[in-house]
Amino acid sequence: MKTKVLFLLAIAVVLSVSCESPEPEAGSLKEAYSGSFKMGCAISPFMVSGRNPQAVDLLLSQFNALSPDNCMKPESLHPGPEVWNFGPADAYVQFGKEHGMFVLGHTLCWHNQTPSFFWERPDGTPKSRAELVETLRSYIETVVTHFAGKVDAWDVVNEIVAEDGGFRDLGWVKAFGGDGYEVAKLAFQFANEYAPEGTEFYYNEFNVWRPSKLEGVVNLVRRLRADGLKVDGVGIQAHWGLNYPKTEYIESAIEQLADLGVKVMITELDVDVLPISKEGQVIGKSLQDPQYQLEEFEEFLDPYKDGLPEEVEDQLAARYEELFKIFYNHRDQIDRVTFWGLHDGASWKNGSPIPGRTNYPLLFKRDLTPHKALEAVLSVPVKGE
Repeated sequence: MKTKVLFLLAIAVVLSVSCESPEPEAGSLKEAYSGSFKMGCAISPFMVSGRNPQAVDLLLSQFNALSPDNCMKPESLHPGPEVWNFGPADAYVQFGKEHGMFVLGHTLCWHNQTPSFFWERPDGTPKSRAELVETLRSYIETVVTHFAGKVDAWDVVNEIVAEDGGFRDLGWVKAFGGDGYEVAKLAFQFANEYAPEGTEFYYNEFNVWRPSKLEGVVNLVRRLRADGLKVDGVGIQAHWGLNYPKTEYIESAIEQLADLGVKVMITELDVDVLPISKEGQVIGKSLQDPQYQLEEFEEFLDPYKDGLPEEVEDQLAARYEELFKIFYNHRDQIDRVTFWGLHDGASWKNGSPIPGRTNYPLLFKRDLTPHKALEAVLSVPVKGE
């Protein structure tokens, strides 16, 4: 009898537990948008090292595409004329492949984070055009052949178009005497020549939503493809704020680029919540002046050192929901959406445009718990908006 009573009690416990609603697990971005586009994240060598296993678990649960933050830029891969450093980039690629993720190479041709010896001789004099062409050719050959079959795509050229639709007279463009098209054409030519079949080639740019700059990007892609070069996609860098860009500008950029017949990617996504940069992207070095570290400026420019107020938390969630409604409504034109970092503490926006600020631009906080924005983003496909 005692055995029967214990058995009945055990059954009752099982039934009571099974009738309770299980605690919902955190939603997965890659699952929520599995029928729409890839979900990507930029990572650092620290992430690949596995020294923060909780962060790795979060990354793998949420994302299916990877971008390197800095380890594949020229100054990292080729810091000296006779020096190559493939170690961190090799680890990044191996990590992505081991976990079955889409792996991006970023970036082959850029004016920034590129050592001056790319454009100058050892004595500091400018290289001739023939020397510049050979430098660019040999660099791209070395890099893309090293990673042949290991990366799925390359950002071949990065940020070469100016705000007025012309070319930025910096780095390679300046070295070539202002001929930005020749630089872009050569970079894509060499990537096409040396990368294995099946590798995709992208152009990546910020402020593409700005009509004048969008026109310049569209014209660049058209010219490259008219010259017989394979250009598979354009990345729209999304270093945006709470108040900009306008929806119609973002939609116009997506639609005009898609009309070219290329893939459209939303790359480098983060939403700045701090004064000045939440209103618009600010570039240049003026805001790095030490005066902005003085108390009267710091209190205004870095107001959330002790945490994000609930009101701003709600604004961040609303902005992310607004953006993902745009992306979801254009899911037939967008191939990938990539966040520029996993959590707030890993974001470059803590140091740009003003060093040393405490920013909250991503979906996950420094302790890896989600902002309200995560739930807002996950809700978009459910609502079907």
